[in-house]
Amino acid sequence: MPTLIEGVETDQDRRLLNHFIENASRVLSLHGDKRNPFTTVILPLAYVHRGLMHSILCLSSSHLSSLEPDAGHQERQIYHFNWASKILRSELGRPQHVDEAGPQYEDPTVVQAQILMLFLRTIADGNTTGEYRVHLDAVERLIRTQPSPNPDFQSLIWEFWRYHAVLNSITSLDRRITLMMEDFKLPSMLQPEAGALIGVMDGLFGFMSKINNLRHRVRYRIENNLLPHVDFDGLADMQAIDAGLRDWVCPQPQDTPRYLASLLYKQSTWVYLYRTTKPSRPDPNIKKAVDDGLEYLRELPPDGPTQSILLMPVFLLGCAAFEEYQRPEIIRAFDGLMGYSGLKNIRCAKIVVEKVWEMMDAGNEESWDWEKIIEDLGWDFLVT
Repeated sequence: MPTLIEGVETDQDRRLLNHFIENASRVLSLHGDKRNPFTTVILPLAYVHRGLMHSILCLSSSHLSSLEPDAGHQERQIYHFNWASKILRSELGRPQHVDEAGPQYEDPTVVQAQILMLFLRTIADGNTTGEYRVHLDAVERLIRTQPSPNPDFQSLIWEFWRYHAVLNSITSLDRRITLMMEDFKLPSMLQPEAGALIGVMDGLFGFMSKINNLRHRVRYRIENNLLPHVDFDGLADMQAIDAGLRDWVCPQPQDTPRYLASLLYKQSTWVYLYRTTKPSRPDPNIKKAVDDGLEYLRELPPDGPTQSILLMPVFLLGCAAFEEYQRPEIIRAFDGLMGYSGLKNIRCAKIVVEKVWEMMDAGNEESWDWEKIIEDLGWDFLVT
């Protein structure tokens, strides 16, 4: 019989498509049901576009390989990646026209979706070479210069770009985020309780961006032997961020996993602020902050959709776990996330946290600078 869906060519491909629908898509979003945008928004586009279907099957085979190591999965991943890349290059090479904003493509939604799938493949693979950057930057350029005419997709792609771009700054020395929601003209905007992720639509990532900027200033002063490491302006910013976090009100419905996940994100944001501005040594305040974060973590369902967005808070709590008794629970959390999603970047994050612990235990105050630790390992990856 002829091929029914372009790009789905073998029995293995049909299994990969089913794996994406039933498994891979649910670990990419808080929506584990029929509202999942990867199955409701992106998959219908792939049914009529071969390049996007190849991109989806590439991502699916990468995810399946992490769960079931097999040469056949790897072979299909390479095959679909090559075809997806070839078709994407062809589409990017023939814009409909060029204006002052840059190349304008006939179907920007499909182009952006292809790039997004290839970007997510680098996370599933646990790629540490920074390959994600070219995809993440391409998404930014496109949503800036040529928004999708599909409002549901535009909101989805903006939320995913913003989420990954901000968290990119947490693990990289050279990635700084200053763009905010108002920098983009969105045809529609999700309400926080309807978002596919946590932190973007509710305003928490605005605090994350400010802390990251403060962190760069503190690092500059340390590297240039300027005292104090947190100067007057830094203290003012620190106090303003702290006050803003205390006033922040969670918009998620109470008595739901989303509500608990948001509180965990808020707690982790405060931990990020503390680890940026305070000496890297044990202290009752950071001990309590990590304890409280672990309590939120315990209350979240171990097999629920919120597991898909917990790597960042587990990583930040881990980088602040000075107390020995806190660490086994952090390790169990990493292992639980790996068991739930199978995304290989989780292993990289766990290794970095364990390296931070070694430095903490040796009394090395450079244990605050996990971005430098990652760079010294020769890695470049995302905690998303």
